[in-house]
Amino acid sequence: MSLIRKTIAGLILGMLTTSTMAMDQQDLEIARERAAMIDEIRNLLSDDSPSVRLAVFEQVMKDDDPVLRSMAMETAFSNDDERLKTAALRKLIEEREFIAVELIEPMDPSQPQAYTYNIWRELVLLELKIAPLSDEVSGRFRSAGFGNSQTFSGQLTRGGWLMQLAAGYYNCHLTLSELDGVNLNGSLECAIGGRATGEDYAGGNRASLPFRIRLS
Repeated sequence: MSLIRKTIAGLILGMLTTSTMAMDQQDLEIARERAAMIDEIRNLLSDDSPSVRLAVFEQVMKDDDPVLRSMAMETAFSNDDERLKTAALRKLIEEREFIAVELIEPMDPSQPQAYTYNIWRELVLLELKIAPLSDEVSGRFRSAGFGNSQTFSGQLTRGGWLMQLAAGYYNCHLTLSELDGVNLNGSLECAIGGRATGEDYAGGNRASLPFRIRLS
């Protein structure tokens, strides 16, 4: 009886091992096919033809695959093709619920920069909308110094954007000018008015701060 049980157990174990090996081979083949597809899409996004690059990007962004979409966005932002970068920015604005803008305080800031940084840090763009024909952008924003959200407007440019943000004694332009893979970089250029220019506040009437937007 013991021998029969051992024989049956051996047969079952052998069947399970064979099934596992077959499953592993199948999974491996699927992984190879997916890797080949990812490589092919990446190559097409870097094709010599601008039309091919743009068409492939638009097609990938219709897919629900988060890996492919993320790769397509990163590749588009790393490309020198301004039309492709603009298409990626358009898609970013269409799909993001918000965009967090990370202001970068200089190592040795001037008084206007330090004051402006404290007010405009934690800047977030909300309720983003973009007009499909004109690429005009609208939405709301808030920051550490402006808790209640304010409206803003702007425009996509070739490979960037220009947004106008105004609140309190500030009239600012948020200019996105450098797109590099997972980081978008630019500057916040502000004109300061009223009492905010006093020595107890900004101590000047202009301030500029670099910013970055992290996509991942």
